[in-house]
Amino acid sequence: MSVTLEIGEIGARGDGIAELEGRRYFVPFTLPGEVVEAEPRGKRGEGIVADLVEVLAPSRHREMPPCGHFTVCGGCSLQHWRVDAYTAWKAELISRTLAQRGVEPPPFEPALVGVPGERRRVDLVLRRQGRKALAGFHERTSQRIVDVGTCVVARPALNALLGSLREVVATVLPESVAADAIVNETDSGLDLLLRPHRRLDLSLEHRQALVAFAERADVARLSWGDRATAEPVVVRRTPMLVFGDVRVEPPPGAFLQATKRAELAMRAAVAEWTAGAARAADLFAGIGALSLGHPGRLSLFESDRFAVAAAEAAARRVGAGRAVVQRRDLFRNPLTATELSAFDAVVLDPPRAGAAAQSAGIATSKVSRVVYASCDPGSFARDARVLLDGGYRLEKLRPIDQFLWSSHVELIALFARG
Repeated sequence: MSVTLEIGEIGARGDGIAELEGRRYFVPFTLPGEVVEAEPRGKRGEGIVADLVEVLAPSRHREMPPCGHFTVCGGCSLQHWRVDAYTAWKAELISRTLAQRGVEPPPFEPALVGVPGERRRVDLVLRRQGRKALAGFHERTSQRIVDVGTCVVARPALNALLGSLREVVATVLPESVAADAIVNETDSGLDLLLRPHRRLDLSLEHRQALVAFAERADVARLSWGDRATAEPVVVRRTPMLVFGDVRVEPPPGAFLQATKRAELAMRAAVAEWTAGAARAADLFAGIGALSLGHPGRLSLFESDRFAVAAAEAAARRVGAGRAVVQRRDLFRNPLTATELSAFDAVVLDPPRAGAAAQSAGIATSKVSRVVYASCDPGSFARDARVLLDGGYRLEKLRPIDQFLWSSHVELIALFARG
């Protein structure tokens, strides 16, 4: 039985939230102030998830979604929201999360707002079905695949790959077998890792088909397998990423910042906020995207051995001992206050879990500046509270929107001691 609801706000997952008779309802694809008819579907925590049936009174901020897959594809949930209101909501998410930890931020730096057609990394799902193949993303709350014609957030080169990818998948994958396609657009072309969901050995015929596909689709490198065992099937051009005056060859399936513009903005913030630091450390460094090219001495710490190897090769090309790379699990073995005393500035870009143990170490150190890039406001707020309690000030914060029309929001911030 459907209910009539008035949406009060948008929650952290991107769903509209309404209250009725003491119950909380979560309704996707709605906006604040709208009156909607919704069909209750099940429980979520202490609330009720409901499917949108009809918008009875639309918000003035509602817009026509640009993608025909909207509401079915699980990739975007907020395409119907006008960009200024959507952007303000993402900043409010950060403010609200910080307030829950008692963290008062400075006035935010201007947000970097995502735009259509700039995502340079996609993780596609592939499946052979008869003589054809599906290539796209999972449906919302389902393992079914949306066969995508064009993804409006992805770079043109990634969209151009889809047709040829379906053709080769129909050749090399057995019936009903699925695979992931991790595609990175590097500065020298597309780097594609095909990762079947079960072990498959490539026949000579299948290898020839993949080589022909790479030629046809202008793929720079095509690899097969998971990241730990990725086998380059064809390398037409060496994938390269350019960080200032440094060039890095990423491993297959490497983590990249989702958009080049966001990467450049974060690099600019790191350069400005660590200016004059003779010795800097980059923690959770990945392949060094935020720090390589630092004018002083740079030490990079990362646990992933493939990222470490790529960063080490780039550091050797930099020469003169300007950059050194160390493999280290900073969750289990964070840098101590004594080790941190060697550095004038620290950059850290941890995964969504944040850097609880490492933040505790920094809080007891004498490092004067800390630049923290975060992909999760919740873990950032927790770690920020630790740094503030250790005597740091939160001086700058800039929201970063790399995942357009999603509830995901990132940020980069500067802490200073004293």
